[in-house]
Amino acid sequence: MNPLGHDQAAEYRRQAQEIRSIAQRISITEAREQLLESAERLERLAEAEERKAHPKGSKPEPNAQE
Repeated sequence: MNPLGHDQAAEYRRQAQEIRSIAQRISITEAREQLLESAERLERLAEAEERKAHPKGSKPEPNAQE
């Protein structure tokens, strides 16, 4: 496993969760939608990092934080 890719994926997920937390407190619909879109984009980036770290046929290690 590529530890740097895993670290980057974890950072993207941390940022996505932080954005979702902020979005839950915002009452302005447009701003909330933009933040949620940013969180989704970060999730896609995290998934891409994980795919790079785990080529076809290799299994990812379980996430200890889940």
